[in-house]
Amino acid sequence: MKPKAIALQKERQSCIDDVQSIKTSCARDHGKRHPIECPECWTRLLNRIRDRYLNSASKEWFSGRRPFLLELDTMFSKAHNFEVDLKTIEQRIVDEKKEWYRDKVKNIGLQHATKSPSEDRILQLKINDRSISADQLASELRTSLSDGAVRNHEAFDKFIEQLRNASSPQARAEAYVNTFFQPAHDPRGAAKAQKYIDMIRDGTSIADTINAMIRDRHIAKGDQDQKQALHKQLEELKRAKAAHELGKAKNDKAQQDETRETTVSDDQRDLPPCSVCTKALDAQDFIICPLCQILGDYYGLRVEPTLFCSQKCENERYEAHVEAAHECASGQRCVLLHDEDVEMDDGRTVLVFCRECVGTLGIPSVFCSARCFNENFQYHRDGIHVSKRKSTQHDARDENQLEFDPDDKTRYRARKIEEHLVTFDNAIEEWQQKTGFAVK
Repeated sequence: MKPKAIALQKERQSCIDDVQSIKTSCARDHGKRHPIECPECWTRLLNRIRDRYLNSASKEWFSGRRPFLLELDTMFSKAHNFEVDLKTIEQRIVDEKKEWYRDKVKNIGLQHATKSPSEDRILQLKINDRSISADQLASELRTSLSDGAVRNHEAFDKFIEQLRNASSPQARAEAYVNTFFQPAHDPRGAAKAQKYIDMIRDGTSIADTINAMIRDRHIAKGDQDQKQALHKQLEELKRAKAAHELGKAKNDKAQQDETRETTVSDDQRDLPPCSVCTKALDAQDFIICPLCQILGDYYGLRVEPTLFCSQKCENERYEAHVEAAHECASGQRCVLLHDEDVEMDDGRTVLVFCRECVGTLGIPSVFCSARCFNENFQYHRDGIHVSKRKSTQHDARDENQLEFDPDDKTRYRARKIEEHLVTFDNAIEEWQQKTGFAVK
């Protein structure tokens, strides 16, 4: 057992022994059945128990919980006058320890280690629900983690005990690593999580480490999620496109009624035919590829829009169009082609545009994810930005946004990849603000 754990155990046992000694001496010397019948011994007993909590020499679970300790001090004062009994004080201590447990679970982010995002959200609600007892919460947590790193009641309790008795930051870090990543039992899984293991061992808090895991999971979404999210935007963008095209010359309702037929006719002639069946499009009812829409209408790039006359035509050709016309700018270096462990999630897509390409250089560079852009940033910048800047005489001093490898100054990465990208969702929001139409 570690020195800190030994000290805590000694302090607890010392209090138990002293209380028993007071009871024994009171019965022997004063002939009382219980110290409560003896003012002198009752005061000694209360003061000894009070010192256990208010003057503890060791850092324990109640250390720093000032409101609780102040309340406890008041309760001991009332106990001197028999206004509060010991059972009430004991129950208050038990209740506070359960609240400490709830706070501990919340602060270290154990709920994020559940098997799915939905379980994470449910458990988070239960942690915040004070009507749910700590005992029930512990049971819920064990159940949620039953197939994960914390496999059973004994393992969970052992983990909490290791945290409580850890004598150094390194010991706490190893408790987290051994429980969540189990390098001894699952070396292959631990190897995949080495980045997070190193973060914990280097001093990153477990909450920040879990946040990093969640953030990386979100930016590691694959092509399927992106296509699904794009499909969700189709109907919305179709309505916004039609409203934009048909509403340009309509300043009021009367003028709109008078010019509708002419406007529709003009727009009809401006629209290209359906990309699948070549049928002429109805200016009030067509579907446009949202990527083409944003790149062309918002960023002003020379992108031939791909339109569909119906849902049937869109279903037939849309995915092939995305793969052909909007291939990830990382090309053969795309993470989806090389990383079999790219995780999928229920959240929104993180399809991104290169900010400099679409905003300054006039290049429709689209990446399948922020993670892919980040991992291929130097390849993209060296191959596209540098040469295009020279040909267009565009001077972009972005060295302060780069982070160079200390062992090889020719290698670098983006200091903050967020500074170099625009997410698809944000581009849509900005386009809506520009056109004045809200997508609902």
